[in-house]
Amino acid sequence: MPIETTRDQERNLTVHVVTGPVSEQEMYGTLEEFYKREPTALLLWDLSKADLSWVTPNMLQRFVRKAVKLGARRRGGRTAVVAPEDLQYGLGRMTEAFVESESAPFSFHVFRSRQDALSWLMADDAS
Repeated sequence: MPIETTRDQERNLTVHVVTGPVSEQEMYGTLEEFYKREPTALLLWDLSKADLSWVTPNMLQRFVRKAVKLGARRRGGRTAVVAPEDLQYGLGRMTEAFVESESAPFSFHVFRSRQDALSWLMADDAS
């Protein structure tokens, strides 16, 4: 499966690492699986090795709507995306706008590096 998930209960962090092309079904499946159990407050999507050439703005918007609906249980949580390539980063920024327009109960930011994303997630004040 091109999405590998790890959970760090001690840090209240879930990490999804996406590799290569991934289907919309796999993305939704990962999202739903995350919310099936008690979701962690912190979530990192690492897209640094993902092929997102097939993703459209409409797909992103639908995914965000689903995440916001399910995300009511993560009020005050934080989601970070690692997107070092221009296409990934651009899609991530578009997702930020969708998350904001949907009034998500969690914070969402996209970063070019994993270290910056983790620093933001673990910061006491992640504004």
